[in-house]
Amino acid sequence: MSEPSAATPPAHLPAAPRPPAGTTELGVDIVKVERIARAIGKHGRRFAARVLTVAEDAYVRDRPENFAGRWAAKEAVSKVLGLGVRGVGWREIEIVRLPTGQPTVRLHERALRRADQLGMERISVSISHEHEYAVAIAFGIRSEGGAFVFPVDAEARLDDRERQLLSRMARLRELEREVGRAEKEGQANSSEHVRPDSTSSEAGRRRELP
Repeated sequence: MSEPSAATPPAHLPAAPRPPAGTTELGVDIVKVERIARAIGKHGRRFAARVLTVAEDAYVRDRPENFAGRWAAKEAVSKVLGLGVRGVGWREIEIVRLPTGQPTVRLHERALRRADQLGMERISVSISHEHEYAVAIAFGIRSEGGAFVFPVDAEARLDDRERQLLSRMARLRELEREVGRAEKEGQANSSEHVRPDSTSSEAGRRRELP
């Protein structure tokens, strides 16, 4: 695994308890090979480009059993990181095949920052597949008992959410102003239609006099 970079948890988030050094994390995943084969048939090369790195793709070559093994391994590693693949990108967890055939894990970007948060310097993975299923087991140790912060990009997500809310509030205020202007215009138009003609009324009163 690549050397993790230093990560500082967002200051405004509450501090989480630090587990003791040597705390282990285990991730397991199993996937139907047929499911991966259908995805390859439906999406073609787009599927591989979304899930696999260049090196992984060169090894897999759209073979459903091998693709399913990589899929299961990425899922298992993401569970070791405590995220699931929703918290990191598929290509941020890379399964590299050594010359001996042994799979090893290389992390990138958010997945790498996550491992740093957990004080996890290395993750081991084992993959097995047969005609119908592929299964993978991943194992990691928090060698320094790193703090658990969720998610990795919490601060950026909060900033994005705040911008979205402020933009929505601005649109609502503008809509409220438009409704107010429309109501005033409607009231003004109604007043003009019902206003009596003072000249005609006066002439009518004069004709009624004896």
